[in-house]
Parts: sequence; structure tokens; C-alpha cells
Amino acid sequence: MLPPYTTYLIDLDGVVYRGETLVPGAKDFISWLERTGKKYLFPTNNSFASEAQVVEKLNRLGIPAGKEHVLGAGQASVRNIARRFPGAHVFVIGEQPLIDMVIAYNLPLAREDASDADVVLVGLDRTITYQKLTAAVLAVRRGAHFIAINRDPLLPVAGGFTAGTGTMVAAIEAGSGVTPQVIGKPQPALLQEALNLLGSTPEETVMIGDGLEIDIKAGKAAGTHTMLVLSGKESRESLARSPIKPDLVYENLGAALADVLE
Repeated sequence: MLPPYTTYLIDLDGVVYRGETLVPGAKDFISWLERTGKKYLFPTNNSFASEAQVVEKLNRLGIPAGKEHVLGAGQASVRNIARRFPGAHVFVIGEQPLIDMVIAYNLPLAREDASDADVVLVGLDRTITYQKLTAAVLAVRRGAHFIAINRDPLLPVAGGFTAGTGTMVAAIEAGSGVTPQVIGKPQPALLQEALNLLGSTPEETVMIGDGLEIDIKAGKAAGTHTMLVLSGKESRESLARSPIKPDLVYENLGAALADVLE
């Protein structure tokens, strides 16, 4: 029987939808959360799609979520900086949506040479230059806090892959000799920001995901309960081989809901 959690952190790809198709029972599960007054949030490592784009996709697939239900690793990173280092000058390796987010949180942008940077924030930047990379390396060497949205080395695109955020993070790490704080899963910071946003504790929360190495590992690191659904990356066979063991396992969100309603 599904325990009486108050808060649900739910991964998207492989849990709620696969591509443009809803996973069986996902819509009914979210409706049940709404109907019973549960708190829920979709924490995503995606630093490419904005929260608004994720919400638009959910709405298009028939799930009436709002922006308050989605927390991307980019926004979580900026929230983390604003809370810990209010007024810090931030040097951004990233694209305009991330820069706009830093400004929206009243954090001043550092100079182009990062000479005044208190924090170096690294996200996906498809126009990164050697000068910008060098500025980031030198700022971190001078003592600026080094924060990475995620360490995903590759970004899937039509026809293959392109370099992901993790590639840029690795270059700055190599040049500075400093290991960054990573916000995205499997590190716990994204989930901790989500709990902070919802006003929940780990003890009353379950992290639901389809990946043992990403979602379940993140939940355990953040101290939440964990639920693996087998509608995405994992199978019974991969679960049996893995040292990472979730608290609960269901075929999909529909099966989890059926367990609640029995």
C-alpha cells in the first residue's frame, strides 16, 4: 500500500510522458494529487527547456499543471545562489533565458572578464568562446563559487548529440582545479530546493522517477522516500543488478494509483 505521503516530487520523461505520449495512468495520478490536496512538483534537470515550455507540453498532453508545479535545475541554481549569496555578482556561462533568470532574482551580472565575479554559474551555452571559458576559469581560481546546473556531458538533438553542460563544466574544473557544486540530479540540491519551495520535509516526501542512477539516487541523497516506475529507463532486470534499491516499485503511475484506491 502506498504510504500517506504529503509531498510528491515527480520526474517527467519516462514517468509522466514518453515523447509526446502520456504514460498510462499519469493523468489520473496527477488528478488524484490535486483532488486529495497533495503537494507536488516536477523537478527536472533540463536546462534547455524553460519551465514555461514544460508547462505548455504538460497542458498539451492534458495535464493542467502551472509554472508553480515545475522546477528546472536552472531556476533551482539561481534560487540557490540568491538565497545563499544575496547580491552576488554572477558570471553566467549560459544562454539568454538563464541570464534573464539571474537578473529576475536581482543578482547583478559580473563583467565580461569576470574580474568582479562572486559566483560562476554554468549552464548550456552553445555560443561559448575561448575568452568566456578563460574568464570563468580565472574567476574560479580567484575564489568565485563554482556552481553547475548539471553534469550531463551530451545533449540529445535531432540526428544525434551535441556537447552538453557537463562538457563546459569539465573544462572549467580542469582549468581551475575546483570541483563545482552541482544542482541537478543525482545531487540532492534540486530536490532540496523543491522541498524549500513547497515547505515540506524529506520525511513526508517521495521522489518518483524512472532512473536508478539519477532519480532514485537523488532522492536517497536528499533523504526522501523513493519510488521507481518501470515505464522508462529501468526494468526488473536492471533493478536486480543495481545496488541502488528504491523503497517502492511500480510498473507505472497508474499501478501506483490503483494501489492507493484498492
